[in-house]
Amino acid sequence: MDMVEDSIHREGVKKVVLAGLKQAILSEGGEKSLEQTKFDERIVVNVTGCFAGYELFDALNKAEELGFQSVAVMPGPKAKHSLGELTATLNFYEADEARRRRIKKAMSRFKRISIHQAWDSEWRKWIDCAAYLGAEIVTVHAGTRKKEELLEQFLKRQVQFFRQIGDYARSKGIKIGVENEGGKYGDYVSLIKAIKHPLVGATIDVGHCAYFDEVKSISYMGERAKKLNEVICRLARELGKKIYHFHVHNVQPYEQVDFSKIPSPYWKSGSLVDHRCAADGEIDFPRLFRVLKECGYSGMFELELEEPDMEAKTVRSGEYLNELLTH
Repeated sequence: MDMVEDSIHREGVKKVVLAGLKQAILSEGGEKSLEQTKFDERIVVNVTGCFAGYELFDALNKAEELGFQSVAVMPGPKAKHSLGELTATLNFYEADEARRRRIKKAMSRFKRISIHQAWDSEWRKWIDCAAYLGAEIVTVHAGTRKKEELLEQFLKRQVQFFRQIGDYARSKGIKIGVENEGGKYGDYVSLIKAIKHPLVGATIDVGHCAYFDEVKSISYMGERAKKLNEVICRLARELGKKIYHFHVHNVQPYEQVDFSKIPSPYWKSGSLVDHRCAADGEIDFPRLFRVLKECGYSGMFELELEEPDMEAKTVRSGEYLNELLTH
């Protein structure tokens, strides 16, 4: 065997050994992989939502395999969305100490962690889970005004609630991001400004901005998309330093979405369908990122997708955000 052949042979052996070591590491549910990471650590993949049907450790391994350095997950029991059951949850409440240690080890390979509230009211447990795993932030939905409820009543109710959450989060060293759901734009902005708690700010869900009354009331889709982008950028400028986190996904007109592989669609005809690939849709992300640069935003961007082609769309979304962060 000459020197060239020997070099090729040794390189081939090295690749086989590395591949074997990586597989062994992943199967143990912990430790960092041996491959170079791909995405900026500010780009977070929500493994619970993006990888519907995956079990938790499989979803975490997939996130690392695809090149993500940061992850988000839900703490509570299983949930559902349009693609079916979400099995990649922590189920932290019922987990015994051995399983909790295994989960913590599996998640320790990621640089940054975000927690999304569970679909229950156990907010102290969400925060306890975040503190145990070393997460930075817990996102909690803002809520909307009840029928016939005055703005003052809504603010009094929710401000008290989020200050209580904020006090508990402060004792654990965790931030709280209050996520927009819909309703009136002004209600959400007023709530974020009225809370006045150092550990409580905004999680802006860009896709959910399509649910603001001021956006969804516009019937012509072209004008609705234009208004949506205006609202997103206005929200970023208006809240500025109180923005702690972003949820990222795009929206597409209902008539343009292929629902043949979406078993439980919940959108209505004539609506903007959210949780699409970040690179494909009506939201002008380059415009938003220019605004965020002006605002000095340095937080995370959490991918929340409900795409049937899970892995490919998640990677494409990550690549798209990577491009925006490096330009």
